[in-house]
Amino acid sequence: MDAPFSPFFGEFLGRMPEEMQAALASAGTLMRYRDGATIQQRGDRKPGISVIAEGAVRMSATDAEGERSTYLVHGPGDAFGEMTLFLDIPRTLDAVAVGDTAIHEVSRAGFTQLLDTQPAIRDHLLVSLARQLSLALERLDDQRRLPANARLAKALVDLAEPDGDHHIVRASQSALAEAIATSRVTTGKVLTELAEAGLVETAYRAVRIADLSALQDWVAARSLLTPLNPRD
Repeated sequence: MDAPFSPFFGEFLGRMPEEMQAALASAGTLMRYRDGATIQQRGDRKPGISVIAEGAVRMSATDAEGERSTYLVHGPGDAFGEMTLFLDIPRTLDAVAVGDTAIHEVSRAGFTQLLDTQPAIRDHLLVSLARQLSLALERLDDQRRLPANARLAKALVDLAEPDGDHHIVRASQSALAEAIATSRVTTGKVLTELAEAGLVETAYRAVRIADLSALQDWVAARSLLTPLNPRD
């Protein structure tokens, strides 16, 4: 297997046994993308599932007025395109590589054949879809209930990656503004607020978090509902 899956598995791979991971990778075609390369565009007819082996993928869409919104950033072990396995629909979001990225592209026919030898993979798929729906509903509720500072802090928690003895979010202020559907000016003000509170440090196209648990506590204190979706 040219690009083994990262040990830091995403939601789709989860607790999938190694032999199932190997079978999934073998069923697909490995595609490599440079940073910023387009992986798919909204409307593409591409029935199948895309599983990230390395790197990350930013999922976004542009409205009729040209405003782009980032919905989420997938990492190694995450998957997208699952709905096209069951429905005759195109891909619904744009997908762009964040850093050098490798993806196993498994066609609908390939996935159907895989089920013959690995029927338990269906359960992993259903769990992944159910969790995505739950998180999507949570984000929708956040947009209605939470102010920009709480939404941004929550997004930073979700996007944080381990980096030595702290965590880091590798994204520009513009990308973070897209992620929470607000302006870059508002995002800058919120980052300044969080920095003054000692919760983050801003850098070029990145935000460093010295104490992730402190930022999580800050978010929890400002959330109107108790979070029900564990992140671990």
